[in-house]
Amino acid sequence: MKLLAKIIIAVVIFIAGFYLGGQQALSPSNGNQALNPPLEQKAEETIAVNLMLDFGNGQVRTFDGISLAKDATVFALLEKVTSENSFKLSSKDYGDLGVFVEGIGDIKNSIAGDKYWQYWVNNKYAEIGASSYQLKNGDIVEWKYIRGQIQ
Repeated sequence: MKLLAKIIIAVVIFIAGFYLGGQQALSPSNGNQALNPPLEQKAEETIAVNLMLDFGNGQVRTFDGISLAKDATVFALLEKVTSENSFKLSSKDYGDLGVFVEGIGDIKNSIAGDKYWQYWVNNKYAEIGASSYQLKNGDIVEWKYIRGQIQ
């Protein structure tokens, strides 16, 4: 009889521990990440930026509130917008030097005319390649087809 009582007590303790332990493991207050992170956390994983494309012929297109991953680059923004809006994008990857944009839409760089696609972020001429410039929330990116390296 004593053996049966010990077995029943052990089973009750085991079931109680399993139940309480399972509830604790599922509770988000235990310091572990919840299966579905709160909206605030999801919002921090993305940024919203604006883009302007100046084709140098009077045509200007603007794209506001583009949502990107928080570590996105200027080139990733350009790829997303051109893809979603059926613009051609031609570029050449120079490895460690980065990606060089050769054309957007039907407008290609012109060595003879000394006109190239160049970009600015928040009205400041970029001094690094578009694939290296990491965007921040609220940035305004301007791609312009203009002469030389005007700052």
